[in-house]
Order: sequence, then C-alpha cells, then structure tokens
Amino acid sequence: MKSNRILSWEAHLIQRAAQGEGVAFELLADLHRPALRSLALRMLRNSDDANDVVQETLVKAFRAIGDFDPERPLRPWLCRICANCCVDAVRGKRREGEPLEGHENLIRDDGPDVDESAGDSIEREQVLNAVERLPERYRRIIFMRHFRHMDVNEIAVALGKPEGTIKSWLFRARAMLRKDLQVAMG
Repeated sequence: MKSNRILSWEAHLIQRAAQGEGVAFELLADLHRPALRSLALRMLRNSDDANDVVQETLVKAFRAIGDFDPERPLRPWLCRICANCCVDAVRGKRREGEPLEGHENLIRDDGPDVDESAGDSIEREQVLNAVERLPERYRRIIFMRHFRHMDVNEIAVALGKPEGTIKSWLFRARAMLRKDLQVAMG
C-alpha cells in the first residue's frame, strides 16, 4: 500500500514537472539524487566527476520529463540517463587525456624494466581498441562490468534490462573481444 502511495505521489510530481513546475522537479531530484550519486561514484570513482554527472543527468531529465510516462517508475529512467552520462564522461576524459593526479604509482624507480612496461602498455592499448570496436550495447556492458566493476544486477538496473539479457550480452561481448584480440595479437 505504501509503495503505491509513493508511486502515485511520484507520478503526480512527474506530471507537474512535465507542465514546467520547477519545484515539482526539484522534489523529484532531491528524492533520487542519492541513488544517482551512488551510481555515478561506482562508475567513475571520482567524487567531483560524479557530482558533475549527476548534475548533467538532472538537466537532461528536466529537459525530457515531458516525454516520460508518469505511470512508470522514474528511478530506472534516471539511472539509465546517469549511466549514459558516465560513459560519455569517461570517453571525454580519454579524448582530452586524463590528468596525472592519481597516477603517481605508474612512475616508479623500482618498477619493471622499460621493455616490460612498453609491452603492457601496448597490450592494454590493444584491449581498449578492441573494446572500442564492439557494438555500443556490448561496449557499455564491458565498460560497466570490467572497468567500473559493477555487478550484473547493477548493470541490469542501470540499463533497465533483465539480468539474463545482461549476462547474455556480456558473454557475447567477451567472445567478440576474445576473437578480436586473437586476430590482433596473433
């Protein structure tokens, strides 16, 4: 009974926000901001980036709230927007080049020799290139699972898909990567 009351209250706020009522959207944002921040932190592992992504998520949601069906739960939709914004943020960082902060451990005097480091770097680059060649849905799942260390159920919630679908896509994505890397390295 309580969950129905919450959903109907949320649906009422969605309808009011869709009509342009900023206060209604702020109430929705306040309700879901902690979950969005948690998702962004898990995916990005950086508090400032997570805050930026949550803000971007809410701006995008505000712009699109008029097209959202108020009878559906809002959180999965917001989480999907947030996950997409996280992926975009990581892509943007890769293009811009990440700052050296947090990467001090890569420069060590007692580390492996230069040839070994270069080999690891080349292999990592080949893996990243292979991931980039995957179709979008597989690339996103590989990124979420292996680069952000999300569980299958977290990915399912973020993408709004059943766990079985996520497992199937993950299996296919890994098989495609294996095949691509065998060709690239072999």
